[in-house]
Amino acid sequence: MSEKKQSLVLLAIFSFAFIAMGVGTITPAIAAIGAAFPHVGFSTLLLVSTIPSLVSIPVAIIGGSIAGKSVKYRTLVLFAALMFTIGGIIPYFLSNFTLILVSRAFFGLGLGLIMPLNTALIFNLIPPDKQANIMGINGVVMNIGGIVLQLLGGVFASIQWNYSFLAHAFGLITFLITLFFLPEPKKHELPAGTEDAPAEKLKMPVSIFGWGIAFGVVTILDYPSLTNMSSVLETIGANSAVAGIVLMFMTIGGMLAGIVFGKIFNKIGRQTLSLGLVFFILSQVLFAFSQSVPLFIVGEALMGIGLTLSMTSINMMAGASVHPSQTPMAMSIIVTGMNLGGFLSGYIYAAVMGALGITTLRFQYYSGMVGFTALLVFFLILFSVKKRATPVGPSQASSH
Repeated sequence: MSEKKQSLVLLAIFSFAFIAMGVGTITPAIAAIGAAFPHVGFSTLLLVSTIPSLVSIPVAIIGGSIAGKSVKYRTLVLFAALMFTIGGIIPYFLSNFTLILVSRAFFGLGLGLIMPLNTALIFNLIPPDKQANIMGINGVVMNIGGIVLQLLGGVFASIQWNYSFLAHAFGLITFLITLFFLPEPKKHELPAGTEDAPAEKLKMPVSIFGWGIAFGVVTILDYPSLTNMSSVLETIGANSAVAGIVLMFMTIGGMLAGIVFGKIFNKIGRQTLSLGLVFFILSQVLFAFSQSVPLFIVGEALMGIGLTLSMTSINMMAGASVHPSQTPMAMSIIVTGMNLGGFLSGYIYAAVMGALGITTLRFQYYSGMVGFTALLVFFLILFSVKKRATPVGPSQASSH
């Protein structure tokens, strides 16, 4: 592939990554939307944010099972960008909360395909020795998209709650770029030595499901840092626009981590995940005890670093353990864990807080401190057991 063509392929992949964090576009607007619908309970209000994640679960699995097989990658990518745009913008024109939730479900159709396909395209279009660096840059672009979308969502919401949905129009740009520049991966465009892999090698490793569960637990723990941030900031006198700026720093932190991810992962391999969990713990400490906006900003930046290091290292380890033709399904399983965790998070915390009579939203950050610490201990023990195994690298498919 020529250098110019490779650059256009990367442009298409990165444009798809740009909208991958679009689920967070309206998180700074949650409080404003709640004020516009005072009759809607808080748990129901959060459905605006969580329904896309719920719809994404079956969509991701179905998409992963058919991508590159019965349906072309390009077809699914274009469909995802179109649903992201249309489903994302429609609530701007609506005043009925039920119809808004329906439109958010259509938005979820696109969202469910974006992350698994974006990662699968990297594993199927990028040479193995460049995958870690491209995954890192992909994370940078993803976070830049998150910055733009969340900032616009917060600023627009400070004008009027429904304006926040207009930020999803960026999906149309992605649609056009992928339409013109994204090639269809060749079915046999695989690393040397894998073309004739026997059937038993193509069985999905059990570890992939483990990574999906791990990602789900991480999402359950970090989701309140997104969905409830505007409400928590209101208690210290900050409005939706400020919430948008605070949340933007999560994506700035993620962007910085993405820039150096390739170097970190090539040096410490699977321990990149452990490092990411350390940053998660630090973020939860700040969220639990801070009383000023600057400290919340630092906390969001630390959480962004933790999320990028954890998410990207999990994707790299999972991608290295499967045949490239399996990457859409493997990434779909992992993303499904993330989406399921995002959907269940609010209900789990509501149930626990209700049963214990807890009213402070900071409880969710106390729980995050404990939960992420437990995960860190678990993976440190797990990785120490596997210490003698060959370190995971961008072109290695060692066992996990």
